[in-house]
Amino acid sequence: MFVGSTLGARTRLTRRGVAALAASLTLAAGSMLVAPPASAAVGGASGSKAPLQPAISFPGGDSVAEGGQIAIRFDANGDTRVTTFRYSVGDTNLGSEVHAASGGTASVTIDVGSLTGERPVYAVAVDRRGRLSPMTQGSFTVSANWSLKGQAFDTTTWLPLEGATIRLKPAGIEVVTGPDGAFQFAVDPGLYNLVGTYAGPPSLYGSQQLELDNQGLQFDLYLFPDSGS
Repeated sequence: MFVGSTLGARTRLTRRGVAALAASLTLAAGSMLVAPPASAAVGGASGSKAPLQPAISFPGGDSVAEGGQIAIRFDANGDTRVTTFRYSVGDTNLGSEVHAASGGTASVTIDVGSLTGERPVYAVAVDRRGRLSPMTQGSFTVSANWSLKGQAFDTTTWLPLEGATIRLKPAGIEVVTGPDGAFQFAVDPGLYNLVGTYAGPPSLYGSQQLELDNQGLQFDLYLFPDSGS
């Protein structure tokens, strides 16, 4: 009786173990069946990415004269999630915004003002969830309407000199300064001699060799007493 009961208990325990093992295998199989496919996992990760870095271009060219306007184009590089672009000129504050068209592009036209030289443009793309792309940078150049400007000064008083004749050689052009002693020339790039004379009294003279480019140069010419006077 005792031995039989023991064998019966062992038999029942073994059957229970087999049943538990089968249930575990069934649950594992079910988990495998409901697991998302690899493509779905990848798609989810992709959907959380920031927009692509935009491109900046200048449809009308990247050079403009001072006081003019320049067109700037932003391109999302095919990222259809982009709805706007934030941008700024000269610094990275991105204080301006323009809406993107259905093709993921936008264009603006800005006044360049009188500041000459290379001007940087910064931009980021923004998607419908407000996520920002990495910042990108472009640049354009503002050229001066003048090649050389400045003031003539009398070194006996250190004041602006009115009535001085300022010549630019070998261009063969000259101007006479007004009350503020100012002069201005517009010539092609090259090497020039700037010569200033004043009849006096006392008679004054000054000269300087200058190399001019398309960016414009500001230079003040100091006239000293002419040793021959």
